[in-house]
Amino acid sequence: MKNRRFNFLVILGLMLTLGLSTAFANGVNDGKKKKKRPKNTGVLSVQTTPNAMTVKVDGQVVGQSGVTEGAEFFLTPGVHLVEIEGPNGKTFSKEINIVKNVKNCICLDVVEKKTTRPCPYDMRVSGPDSVQEGDLATFVATNVASVTPLAASALTYAWRVTPSDARVTSGLGTNSITVDTTGLGNRTISVELDVTDGVYDASCRQRIAVNTGVTKVEIPVIPPLLFDEFPTLSNDDDKARLDNLAIELQNNPNAQGYIIMYQGTDRRSQRRTSERLSKFALDYLVKTRGVDPSRLQIVRGGSRTTTTYQMWLVPPGATTPVPNE
Repeated sequence: MKNRRFNFLVILGLMLTLGLSTAFANGVNDGKKKKKRPKNTGVLSVQTTPNAMTVKVDGQVVGQSGVTEGAEFFLTPGVHLVEIEGPNGKTFSKEINIVKNVKNCICLDVVEKKTTRPCPYDMRVSGPDSVQEGDLATFVATNVASVTPLAASALTYAWRVTPSDARVTSGLGTNSITVDTTGLGNRTISVELDVTDGVYDASCRQRIAVNTGVTKVEIPVIPPLLFDEFPTLSNDDDKARLDNLAIELQNNPNAQGYIIMYQGTDRRSQRRTSERLSKFALDYLVKTRGVDPSRLQIVRGGSRTTTTYQMWLVPPGATTPVPNE
């Protein structure tokens, strides 16, 4: 990290002029005869190196300084404020007492000083080598600079996370972020941090990247539970079996009741159709046994010799029963 600083090396001088007829330069050597000094004036000569600079007298710009030789300005006797505008906004300022027939010389040498210091921040990013899918992964940037480190709030943190569907849940703009790994199984999260402080030059800027592998979690398949299966006999017999389902749902408040109705092909089943018994079962379970209708589902299956109930208990996360043909 380099800092530049400019200082003025100043030389002031006085000399008596040789007479009223002596010729003086006015700051620009145009190859023509030099202008004569006006009567009743003194001379201000300004020379700067390595470059010409703007000269002001009493707040007014009077011209540019000379480089190879001094630029001369004719001023009325008295005290004048002389200002010379240097680099980086620095200004040399001095009150000069101008005396008739006296030449005042100002010579400025601009000295550039470069200083080198260690960067006030040296970041390290830490994060897990691997996580399981669905876990939250946290990445932290720490300043380990050997010099007095800057406070975390003095730095600007720009995080970039890939793949694009990796979701940052918190911390953007700070020195720590958290990433949700849901849906990222068997993939790699790449986290890149760009750190600056807005003051020091680009040599202190840092870009750091870390990678974290995401292990896919195989979710076990939960099968539905076949609770009961029976051919319809009569409404009373059917109610007794439906009572058992209602009790089981009461004992398992998070489970769903799933009934598959199979239409019979015999003569008796022509009266006790699957459609009619589906309505009968739903009305009985909801109106008589008080089962929440949102916990029940009744669907049509294939065919059997006699119209048949197939009752399932479906725990949370279990697959849906599939009717048999």
